[in-house]
Amino acid sequence: MRRVLMTSLAAAATIAIASPAFADVTNVAASSVQGTLVHGTNTEQTATTVTGNLGANGPNIVNFDADTTGPGDLVRLQDGSGQADVTGAEITLGGTPNDTYAILSGNIYLTGHAGMQDIEFGFTSGEVGTIDFVITALSATNTVETFNFNNLAIGNGDTFFAFLASNGEAITNVFYSVDSPPGSISILKQVRIDAAPGAIPEPATWGMMLLGFAGIGMAMRRGRKATGRLLQVA
Repeated sequence: MRRVLMTSLAAAATIAIASPAFADVTNVAASSVQGTLVHGTNTEQTATTVTGNLGANGPNIVNFDADTTGPGDLVRLQDGSGQADVTGAEITLGGTPNDTYAILSGNIYLTGHAGMQDIEFGFTSGEVGTIDFVITALSATNTVETFNFNNLAIGNGDTFFAFLASNGEAITNVFYSVDSPPGSISILKQVRIDAAPGAIPEPATWGMMLLGFAGIGMAMRRGRKATGRLLQVA
C-alpha cells in the first residue's frame, strides 16, 4: 500500500503543490459539519459514474465513481429520491439490496461548481480496517493542492468522516482507498456537502485538477485490481 501511495503522489507532483505547513483542508469530527444531503434522482443508476442531486430535487452535480470487486467497476445509485446510497453494481440483477460488489476505492466530486466547503459521509463495512484519503483542493489563488490523510480507522458497521476547507480553499475531489480487503466498503451513504462560494474554475484549471486526482486514482487503482480479482476467486 505504501509503495502504491508513493507512486500516486509522484504522479501528481508535477501539477500539484504539496500541503503547506498550515492545513487548509482538515479532517474534522463528522458531527461538526451538516451540509446539504445528497439525494437520489428517482431513477436507479448503474454506470462507471453515477450522479446525485445536491438536496431534494436540487442540482444534479454530485458524482461518484469507484474501483470495485466486480467487472467493469460499475457503481449503483439506488432507485428513489431519498438519501443517495452508492454501492457496487448488483451481483445478480434484481437481487437483494445487499447483493452487490464491494467498493475498494473511489472519488466524490462536483461538476459545474467551484467545489466543496466541507463534506461529510459514511461507509458501511463488514470488517475492521483502515482507509486512506487524498483530498484535492483549489486555493484562493487557483493553485491545485493535495492533502493526505492515511490509515484512518474504519469499523465493522458504519463509520463517518468529514473534511473541512478553510482560508479560501475549495475541495474539488475526495479520493478514498481501503487498505485491506476486509475493510472493503459495501455502502457509501449519508453524503452531506456545503458547496463552496465562488466562480467555477477556468477550463485550464479544471484540466490540472482532473489530471491531478486522475494520476492519484489510476496509480492506486492498479494496486487494487489484483486484490479485487483475488476477492472474486476466494
